[in-house]
Amino acid sequence: MELLQRICSFLAWILGLFSTVILIRIIVSWILLFVRRSSWRSGSGDFYDQENQGPSSLLITLDTVLGKICDPYLHLFSGVKSLRRSNIDLTPLLALVLLNFIRSVLSMFASVGEITLWTILAILINGLWYSFFTFILVVLIILLIIRLVLGRSNTPGANNWINTIDPILDAPVGRVYKLFFRGKKPDDQKLIIASLIFYIVLLIAAKWAVKMLVKFLLTL
Repeated sequence: MELLQRICSFLAWILGLFSTVILIRIIVSWILLFVRRSSWRSGSGDFYDQENQGPSSLLITLDTVLGKICDPYLHLFSGVKSLRRSNIDLTPLLALVLLNFIRSVLSMFASVGEITLWTILAILINGLWYSFFTFILVVLIILLIIRLVLGRSNTPGANNWINTIDPILDAPVGRVYKLFFRGKKPDDQKLIIASLIFYIVLLIAAKWAVKMLVKFLLTL
């Protein structure tokens, strides 16, 4: 059993490292998308560095290298068309969620070291929480922060990104509206701030509840 725990711990570490690489790949690809759409380079409006130097070339090279490592796995989820919103492809997030779920299950088993019905239930709950719900809430909070910052800018580039992000935020922000602003007409920034506070509080409260539940199940 101890050997199995060590194997699970090592596999969890490998998957954690691969998850980090995928996350970097996602962030770099989104940065590239942002600077291309916003014509980041002043004057020419062309993102690519013709002399193959500078930060643009570095990001493109990094994106290419990471793509060779991550894309064979990420392409397994490319058929999920429902996760393609506007100009943003969210299928890599699904791939990352599944990977983190497996990693969380392996890590939990490596720390527990025994298999009972309650242990399995605790592992599944812990895995689902940290790989899926926590991840989704953190991404949502980040998008809300970005939307809040963009809402304070009147530049064409900011407006383009607001139009891209808003379809993703419609459902979660709509739930906050129905809970706290039904029948009222709050401005966008106020609604975004309320949504941000709500989901931060939800993340903290749910994290505590899951921790207590998992701890209780492991004592049975």
